[in-house]
Amino acid sequence: MPWFGTIGPVLTIADVAAVLLAGLVTGAAARPVLVATAVAALVARAADLHRPRLVLSIVEDLPGLIVAAASGTAILVGTGQSGIAAGLLILACLVLAHTVVYAATHMLRRLGRLRRRVLVVGTGGVARQLAWTLQIRPELGLRPVGFVGTGTANSLDQARGLPMALLGQVANLPRAMTEARVDAVVVALSGPAGDEETAAVAALLATSADVYAVPTWFPSVGAHARHPRELVGDVPVVHLYRGRARLPVRVFKRAVEVLVASVTLLVVLPLFVVLALLVLLETGGVLVRQPQLVEPGHAVPALRFRTRRSRSVARPGTTFSISISGRIGPVGRLLRRTRLVALPELVRALLRRVRYAGGVPGIAPLVSAAAPSADQPQVDTGQLAG
Repeated sequence: MPWFGTIGPVLTIADVAAVLLAGLVTGAAARPVLVATAVAALVARAADLHRPRLVLSIVEDLPGLIVAAASGTAILVGTGQSGIAAGLLILACLVLAHTVVYAATHMLRRLGRLRRRVLVVGTGGVARQLAWTLQIRPELGLRPVGFVGTGTANSLDQARGLPMALLGQVANLPRAMTEARVDAVVVALSGPAGDEETAAVAALLATSADVYAVPTWFPSVGAHARHPRELVGDVPVVHLYRGRARLPVRVFKRAVEVLVASVTLLVVLPLFVVLALLVLLETGGVLVRQPQLVEPGHAVPALRFRTRRSRSVARPGTTFSISISGRIGPVGRLLRRTRLVALPELVRALLRRVRYAGGVPGIAPLVSAAAPSADQPQVDTGQLAG
């Protein structure tokens, strides 16, 4: 779908109107206000605030909005039209504009007005989980209408237990798209791509269809993800494009991404330090490394706050003891209820984004692991590092 058919243009107009309104309220001259508006809108677009997206979150947009408001304020302050206090007004107007647009979009998606039909390529656990999430969360804007099988398994075996119909195999993907009247596809493979899957995805990228994909097992077909991953439920999804953006656009976009990541770090780091001290006092440690499930039977290590105090238990008939996890304390329960237990992984991702100037490398190598339960012992990162 072209950019003009997405939420991007609406957000662009909303941001322009918000900065114009804030500038007029401050009493600044028309020309500096127009320049500040153009700069703020350009920075907001480079910060990926105007990208086509499934998950709409004002909290996720806040660092980018702060940078956009600061850039517009710098123009007004530099021309002597207003003071730094105008930045708060610009930020408030931008936040209000995004909140209104997101609320209206969610409502229209739930009513089916902005919800698009989509096919899911793959029949494995991740594909089923993704289709189920899209089905029960209409505010994401995609409505799955069927599956397309992959691999060499029997079609009857692949269709067993699917929440929707299996419309054929990946070799017949263009026909399935035409018959289902869809212009968007989600690729969620459950294993390494074969020749048929690679050829089908390469042909799909050459069309005007929107292609979303789960990065795990995605074939190497020269596709590019211009925007960050989105979490649909617990499944990471990226929007793929055939070609890359032009070099000047990529350079400017990466510079803005570094600014946004830096602002986010300034906001998150004080909270991280306070929580780390509380965790240290309660458990005697700070971080653990746990496998995060990204595909059935496969996981990548992820940093988490420690929520259990380690205690030693002597083994009968021996002269040594083993360390096992104890009970969860009040801080640990709070971290799990608020999901702040995953804050260390967010900090690591932001540091990686700053380090690589927006070009964060691919996902870590997959390791076979099962999803940890709440009662399994946690392993200190210091032990793993040795």
